[in-house]
Amino acid sequence: MSVVSGLRRRRWAGVSAGAAALVAALALGPSFTTGSAGDGGRPAPRALMASALGSAAVSFDALASSRGTLGLPDLPRFGSVAALLGGTTRARVWWSSPTAWRVDVVSVTGEQGTYGTEDGVQTWDYERNEVVQVLGEPGARLPRADDLLAPQATRRFLAGVGDDDRVVALADTVVSGRAAYGLRVLPADPRSTIGRADVWVDRASALPLRLRLTSRGGEVALDTRLSDVHLGAPASAVLTPPLPAGARVDVEVAPDLVAAIDQTPRFALPDSLAALPVSRSLLRGTATYGTGLVRFSVLPLPRRTARDVLANARSAGAAAVEITGGEAVTISSSLLNAVVARGSDRQHSYLIAGLVGADVLTTAARELLADPPPVTS
Repeated sequence: MSVVSGLRRRRWAGVSAGAAALVAALALGPSFTTGSAGDGGRPAPRALMASALGSAAVSFDALASSRGTLGLPDLPRFGSVAALLGGTTRARVWWSSPTAWRVDVVSVTGEQGTYGTEDGVQTWDYERNEVVQVLGEPGARLPRADDLLAPQATRRFLAGVGDDDRVVALADTVVSGRAAYGLRVLPADPRSTIGRADVWVDRASALPLRLRLTSRGGEVALDTRLSDVHLGAPASAVLTPPLPAGARVDVEVAPDLVAAIDQTPRFALPDSLAALPVSRSLLRGTATYGTGLVRFSVLPLPRRTARDVLANARSAGAAAVEITGGEAVTISSSLLNAVVARGSDRQHSYLIAGLVGADVLTTAARELLADPPPVTS
C-alpha cells in the first residue's frame, strides 16, 4: 500500500460557491389539504418541519436517487458539480448517525464509496484503487453526492426557512411504499429563486423521504428521493471504511479549491454586500451573505483560476455584465445563478453564487470591484 505522508495540497481547480447550499427536489405534485393543518392528529406543518430537522439520528438503509436539471456549463476545473446538479445520480445509503454512514455511487466512470466517521470523511475510488481521508469537516467545500440525499438535502433546506416564509400542509401520500406526511414551503422574499419546496416525511420516523425544489419560473430544478427504505441500524462492518491492498492513501484537510481558499484568507471581505449582511465568519477566506432562503456566497479566486473560468464561461455562452473597474459574466440556471468578476488590477477576482436573482449577484460584484477589499496580512 502506497501512503502519502503529510497533507496533500491539491492544485487550484474550479469552483462552484453556493452550490453546496442546493438541495434536491421532488417530482410529485400533490394537492393542498383543505382542512386545518393539525386536524385528525396530523402534526401541524411547522411541527412536522421541526421533526424532520431532528431526524439525523434515525438509522436506515435505502436506495437513493437525485435528478438535477440546472443545465450549468460543464466547465473545466469545476469537477463533477455540473454533472451532479444537472444529471441523475443513483446511490445506496447506509446511515447510523451523522458520524457513521456510507454512500456508494455507481456511475459510467466507476464506483465510489464515501464513508462518514468521527474523524471526518473517507472516500474509496474502486477504479483507481485510491483512498482519500479528509480530516474534520471543512467550513466550505464543493458538494458531494451524499449532500443530495433526500434526508440531508431536506434538513439543510428546512434549516433556512424563516418565520415569514409560508409553510402549509400537502395531502398525505405514499412514497416508495411508506406512508408520508407532506408540506410545502413558499419563500416570502422575492429575491429567492425558489418558487416552492415540497417535502414528504415518513410518518413512522420523521425521516425525510423526498424533496422537490421548483423555481419561480415553474421548473422542477432538483429532485431527490429514497426508496426501498429499511429502518434500523446497519451492521457496523458495512460502515467500516476499506483499506484495500495496494491502494494509494492520501490524507487531507482541504479536499478541493473551495476548502483550500476558505482556510487561506486573501481579502478582508466587507460586512455587507447588495444590502445583505454577512452571515458567516469573515475570519475565513470565503463569506456568505444574507439570511434564511436568500443567501449567496463569495469565493475569491486565484489569478490564473479567474482567467480560466472567465474564458471557459464565455465559451459556454455566459452573458457579459456591464461593470466598472473590471469585467464580469453571469452564469444562469432556473435556480442557481453565479457571477464571475475580475478587477482591472487582476488581483481581485471572485465567484459569487447562490439561490438569488442575478441582479443581486451583479450588485455584489459591482460593490466588490468599486471598492476592492484590502489584502489580509
